[in-house]
Amino acid sequence: MRVLFLTKSKPYTLKFLEWMVQVGFQVIVVSKDKLVLENTKMKKYCEEQGILVLDNEGLYREIKNRSLPPVDLAISNTFGRLIKKDLIDFVAGNCFNFHCAILPDYKGLFVYNHGIFNGEKEWGVTAHYVNEKFDEGDIIEIRRFSILPQSITIKELEEQAQSLAYKMSVDLISNFKEGKSFCRTKQDCLGKGRYYSKEDFEQLKKVTENDDAETIRRKIHACWCPPYEGAYIERDGVRFELKEAIT
Repeated sequence: MRVLFLTKSKPYTLKFLEWMVQVGFQVIVVSKDKLVLENTKMKKYCEEQGILVLDNEGLYREIKNRSLPPVDLAISNTFGRLIKKDLIDFVAGNCFNFHCAILPDYKGLFVYNHGIFNGEKEWGVTAHYVNEKFDEGDIIEIRRFSILPQSITIKELEEQAQSLAYKMSVDLISNFKEGKSFCRTKQDCLGKGRYYSKEDFEQLKKVTENDDAETIRRKIHACWCPPYEGAYIERDGVRFELKEAIT
């Protein structure tokens, strides 16, 4: 069985790639551009295993030129590019994404930060079919776990979600290989949800004069993830990053 794996190099995506190779899948790795995988462990592994690596532009060129061998399944995980109809049609609709949040509530980007800020006590991972919009395809499965939003860090939440995403990916792809069918639930049946953009995250980081102490505390905690910029105040065009108060 041949699989397109649209991804970037992370410990759990590399682990999943290694698993697919070990169980006999023929994998083609696709990155969003030529630089994403350079000097990464995933690129080194692909070179050692003789795995074909394409960038997003090269993938669609291969599909258009009909030079890509038949593919049974496409898997998207931390890919970072909108998947087009040409690819979805190429794999006969068998295109899945693993989103490290509960859909439809948390579509888009920086969802860990918004979930912690919103005080969510439950998080999860969603497997869904891919359509031509970000995080809006029919849901296959959601797996959930409890969290303490006031104490869990972004990195801790990411690690827990990615660990669950790995297990979920292995289970779903194993079932696909065995010819099992999947239930499909329209996201509209579960509520409207929300899409979080990069602009939403920039707004979350900014502390304003109207924010009370509790809102400021939540912003600082939800945005604290060194070495990246966290919550800040801005005065005279200068940003001052904020850290959690010691009580």
